[in-house]
Amino acid sequence: MIQSKIGLGCGVFSGAYGPAPQEAVEDTVRTALSRGITLFDTSPYYNDSEIKLGAALLALRTEFPRSTYKICTKLGRYGLHKANFDYSAERVAASVHKSMQRLHVDYLDIVLCHDVEFVDFDQVVDVALPKLFELKQQGLVRQVGISGYPLDVLLRIAQTQNQRGCPLDVCLSYCNFNLHCQLLSTYIPLLWDAGVKTIISASPLSMGLLSQDTTPEWHPASPELKAAVSQCAELVNTYTEQNGGNVEISLAKIAESFAFSLAEADIHLVGAKNSNEVTCALEAFLRAQKLQLASDGKYDDADLQQLYKKIQQILEPFSKYTWPSPPADV
Repeated sequence: MIQSKIGLGCGVFSGAYGPAPQEAVEDTVRTALSRGITLFDTSPYYNDSEIKLGAALLALRTEFPRSTYKICTKLGRYGLHKANFDYSAERVAASVHKSMQRLHVDYLDIVLCHDVEFVDFDQVVDVALPKLFELKQQGLVRQVGISGYPLDVLLRIAQTQNQRGCPLDVCLSYCNFNLHCQLLSTYIPLLWDAGVKTIISASPLSMGLLSQDTTPEWHPASPELKAAVSQCAELVNTYTEQNGGNVEISLAKIAESFAFSLAEADIHLVGAKNSNEVTCALEAFLRAQKLQLASDGKYDDADLQQLYKKIQQILEPFSKYTWPSPPADV
């Protein structure tokens, strides 16, 4: 199986971004598989995402056997607050078995310690990861890794694992390479040096912030960043109106074209809750490979390039901005 450069983020199946009925989930998964997407990312934390994904993959197994795709899930986080984290060895093992049950599989391709910044460092490297590598030796897990937001935390864990002779297979970073933040590009070489084999860049739309729709109320970005993004969305609306509404452009398309052009990332994760969104994401990925905006590429259309440059200028002050994680009130 050839690993696709784009994976389907199944957190959207949780309902946090709008309704996700099982029929739509199955249709979304079928479209993804039919179009060559071979990685599906989920977590017990995403409400019933594992259950919905597992049911869809089971229903499609005759058409798409288990060997044609990979499943990435997570463990350790089971709710919003720190009290809902459990990185104990017992819960690690139980979580892996529970995920396999929900996903109707007898092994998991990738298992990540979820949102490692919420947990004491020693609990991650001395308890959870050793147990996960033990499960890898047993064949229940194929690859072991971590996910989280603060890149310095991810790097410290990766370096510690490498120093101990047990480097991470996978590191998932989210919201760290997009129109408003490009920090991941500076950390990728450091993660490589720490022995990380696969780097996943997730959330090209920064958890919906760059979607041009109303930003989710729970989004942790600062009011200043939200205001700057709203200004960018207004620019895109004005551009569309000036062209008689005949141009197929949106802030989300510009954002995806930029984020997907980070060649150093092994896999880009994007959420899609219906078939149309899968198709749009794949088109954006292909468009990104042509434009190469992250490597100073340009739009062919001069007016569109000018719009893109204005958006860059508005968001440039936030290029190294990150919101607190964990937040102070969690």
